[in-house]
Amino acid sequence: MQFINDINNVVTLLLEVGTTATIAASQGCVDKSRRSGSRHTLEIYNKGTETVFFGGDDVTVESGIPIKAGELRTFPVNSERAIYLVAGADTAVVIAEYSV
Repeated sequence: MQFINDINNVVTLLLEVGTTATIAASQGCVDKSRRSGSRHTLEIYNKGTETVFFGGDDVTVESGIPIKAGELRTFPVNSERAIYLVAGADTAVVIAEYSV
């Protein structure tokens, strides 16, 4: 994997995804309580059994782009609200946020 910036901090967490759009970000990123710098790369690993779909805040299973079970996707991001996830049934993903 190639990064667009240096890495000073990595935050990983298990995120539950269901049938309504869920922001793919840690709480510290959303509420800007993380002081370590801005997030520049986001990885999403679909650890569940359901396909997860990504898109904007209006993503649905019909309009989203799929991340199948066992797949990993990497996104360059510059906003805590850049990527949202949704699934046809409850499932889990692991996200990693890389910050400068």
